[in-house]
Order: sequence, then C-alpha cells, then structure tokens
Amino acid sequence: MADTAANRRLEGKLLEECAEWIWEQLQEDGIIIAGELIELVLQSERELAIQHKSPAEIAPVLADEYRVRRTPGVPENFGTEMINVVLEWEEEWLGFAGIPRAQS
Repeated sequence: MADTAANRRLEGKLLEECAEWIWEQLQEDGIIIAGELIELVLQSERELAIQHKSPAEIAPVLADEYRVRRTPGVPENFGTEMINVVLEWEEEWLGFAGIPRAQS
C-alpha cells in the first residue's frame, strides 16, 4: 500500500515536525511555551488513545491527567485552555498534512 498522507500517523519525526510548527505558531501569537509541553500533549493524547476526539473533548482529559499525575515540568497554569490552543493548532497542521485526526 502506498504511503499517502491519509495512511500516515503522527509519530516519530512527523510528531516532532508538528510540535515544532505549533511552537512557531504560538510564538507568532505571543504565547511563550516550552516545546516539550507541546510534544507532551501530542504524545499524551496518543498514549491515552483519545487523539481521534475533538480538541474540546481532549483538552480537559489531558489537564485532569497532568493534575492527577502531577506530571513533572507541567506548570500549574498549563490547563484546559492552553492545551486546547495546542490541540487547535495540531488540528490545523493535520489538515495541512492531509492526515485525518481519527487516524493520527
């Protein structure tokens, strides 16, 4: 089967590329955030197998997960709203890449 965009998954180098692009968009919007937090969001939604859901559904789940786990390196103010911003930019990137969220 050919490796079309629709067959690709957001992992490895592709995940890193997406996270870097999101970081750049946030910087342009004046939002300063560590790139590692963006990668954490992208990896966490896949670890929990919720990446197929909408950003509005994913953000509170991840915020709760980070709070319960007391994830090191995650600031207290990195909550649902900020996670949702990252996920919305991820949604945009997936669209550009032609990767359906359900398959990402």
